[in-house]
Amino acid sequence: MRKNRKYNALLFLVIATPFMFFCCTIIIELIISTLIYIKYGNFIFNIDDFYLALKIVPFGIPAGIAMWYLECRRLGIKIFGK
Repeated sequence: MRKNRKYNALLFLVIATPFMFFCCTIIIELIISTLIYIKYGNFIFNIDDFYLALKIVPFGIPAGIAMWYLECRRLGIKIFGK
């Protein structure tokens, strides 16, 4: 049985994009907290920052689907046909 690579790419993007959103949010908040620590001597990184990152994660699923759709259009791949 032949695996269809375009659907493997969709699965990867739907899983990887939310994870990437989560990691980028945490890294940006850590950088901002470090800059605040250097300037004021007060390191602010709470559990609320993780909650904020988890609230951003669901936006990664439609973003991953949109990236997959646009890549298929760019490469000229028919999504629902052969």
